[in-house]
Amino acid sequence: MKKILFLATILLANISCQEEEINTQIEPSVPQSKNLQIVQITNQGEIIPINGTTTRSSVEGELALQFISESDYQSTITEISHMTAKERLEYVDNFISLQKLANEADMELDEIGAVATSEADFRKRYAQYVEKYSEKLITNKYDVEDLTLYVPDGDNLSTYLINENKKVVIGNEVKEISLNNDMSSSEKAVFAADTRAGATNQFTFKETKDGKKTTGSVTLEASSGIFVHVGCQKKLWYGWRRDTHRDIFFQLSASPMYYTLPNAIGEPYRLNFVQYHAFHDNGGDYKFATGGLQPGNRILSGNLRVWTDMMVNTADSVLYKYVYVNYEGKKYGNFGDHKLPRLDNNKAYGGSFTLTMP
Repeated sequence: MKKILFLATILLANISCQEEEINTQIEPSVPQSKNLQIVQITNQGEIIPINGTTTRSSVEGELALQFISESDYQSTITEISHMTAKERLEYVDNFISLQKLANEADMELDEIGAVATSEADFRKRYAQYVEKYSEKLITNKYDVEDLTLYVPDGDNLSTYLINENKKVVIGNEVKEISLNNDMSSSEKAVFAADTRAGATNQFTFKETKDGKKTTGSVTLEASSGIFVHVGCQKKLWYGWRRDTHRDIFFQLSASPMYYTLPNAIGEPYRLNFVQYHAFHDNGGDYKFATGGLQPGNRILSGNLRVWTDMMVNTADSVLYKYVYVNYEGKKYGNFGDHKLPRLDNNKAYGGSFTLTMP
């Protein structure tokens, strides 16, 4: 019900505030899946184009995406870089990429929890589950309570285009993409403290309440880019796992910085101020390129506030200005005046920080 109310309030706000919207050239169209060529890589190394009726079980060897050239492959990487994780999965929705395999594994974990008759039975099934994906997905070595399997090097956008064996076809050559066999930097940031001497470019928090765990971070990268990452987990009878159906709201108030938003023409749109960011049904894990450090500066100071739909009353809405919302049906999101649940600073997670560019 909270989900329906949240989406409904934002949709109503879009209708009522169209004339007040700031024209940011943010494309409102629904992302379209790209008609990428899927090929079969046989056990003999042959590359054979397939039709839409071919299934994974009927293939001798493995399936992979084929790109005409390296430049075609790189342009696709650039194109999906402006999308949310959900939009990237839909973009190649007729192919099981490494990222989509992780989604399937998530659903399988739910099924294991539903059919297990005892904790001992679950642990046995879970061990078999981990072994099944052992050459493809990785466990969280930074938090043994977390049962979710992760894509290695998950911030690497190639993981949305390579198959479960890390392969892609460029021209007529099969390439195996090298990945760091560790959680992505954004995911790792909320589980593992940075122990490097003098490391001050990252702020993190972790809050646990009523069987819900919310983690987050602000990272100032060497490129001067500023990223906010928020992760959500839920406690089930058999352990913790990613909570894939949460709404996230955050406010990043920091200086000296500028804000950026995704843009239909490719380059991020630059703004002086964004009051709130809102994401619907975020998949349990969200990293957002929030902006950058103003030129000539190396230090960022400010405050991060984070809320989820479990922390707010969705029936109590407020019309806020300068809000970026990203929800189903919008490719690049929407910026302007929007109704959101009342966001009480006293109930927010997060905190103050001072970061130094590495």
